[in-house]
Amino acid sequence: MARRRLSRQQQRRIRAGQRAEAGRDDSRHGRIVSHQGKRVLIELAPGETGKAQIRANLGTIVCGDRVAVETTTGGEFRVVAVLPRDNLLQRVDGFGQVRAVAANISRLFVCLAIAPEPNLLLLDEYLLSAEQQEIDAHILLNKIDLAADVDDPFDLRRIYAPLGYPVLHTSVKSGVGMEDFERSLPDQVSVLSGVSGVGKSSLTQYLLPDEDIKIAALSAHGDEGRHTTRASRLYHLPCGGDLIDTPGVRGFNPFVDDARPLAQGFREIRAHAADCRFNDCRHADEPGCAVVAALGTGAIAPSRYRSYLKLLQRPTAAG
Repeated sequence: MARRRLSRQQQRRIRAGQRAEAGRDDSRHGRIVSHQGKRVLIELAPGETGKAQIRANLGTIVCGDRVAVETTTGGEFRVVAVLPRDNLLQRVDGFGQVRAVAANISRLFVCLAIAPEPNLLLLDEYLLSAEQQEIDAHILLNKIDLAADVDDPFDLRRIYAPLGYPVLHTSVKSGVGMEDFERSLPDQVSVLSGVSGVGKSSLTQYLLPDEDIKIAALSAHGDEGRHTTRASRLYHLPCGGDLIDTPGVRGFNPFVDDARPLAQGFREIRAHAADCRFNDCRHADEPGCAVVAALGTGAIAPSRYRSYLKLLQRPTAAG
């Protein structure tokens, strides 16, 4: 069942109440480190963390959120407002409901691996979300030690590097590419996302050797990974910056902002769309479509265009 959408008046009333709570003299600001059931783990200052209750009707609270916190008469913390977000990474679950992944992100690492073999549609879904939320995206191909002597497995650099997406090859086992990975982390709030089994937990363990991070091997059936990260968690990195490790997914299914045309989330399609014959061109089978023409010349990769068409045909998520 779809959730009931709040009216604009109700939304304005909630936001006004949150701003008022955030400005109270007795409130403190903090950041959500992890969501733990009905409570959250909040960082109020470097080295100062604690569990907090959540005030009713605040809406979604997610790892990375900046919040206002008060101390109750019983001496416990309570989140009373969510401060304005820079962005919000979201996906749509199997029931059509929008689920938040993390907030206030500056860099998204889409993690792939030699095994299980990358799903380019899933990759394009993540990149679409990054474009719509104005998050800098990097593509990380892990377990590169399994690729033998192949220079560009799955043509990732050929397809995505010309679009401006850095493509990193890494291997925790051999150490290949790990220094380049670490150099891309300082001064960023980074998120590791991708399907289970691509090595996100191993990458996190490499960066945080003193943390107790569970790592599981691939299952014996179909090289599918088992979920080892159960909830998103924010870590401070010794090399600088912050890292949010997220649970593995079998499919991402991005939440698409209807206010931004789908084509805007594909850099090369956006670039050619300006030359289309009609302003409302969907870039499917319309006459005079510059995107289709660019596809014919090889300026747009067929896999990227297929991803665009699949996303164009998906139903809108429930509110």
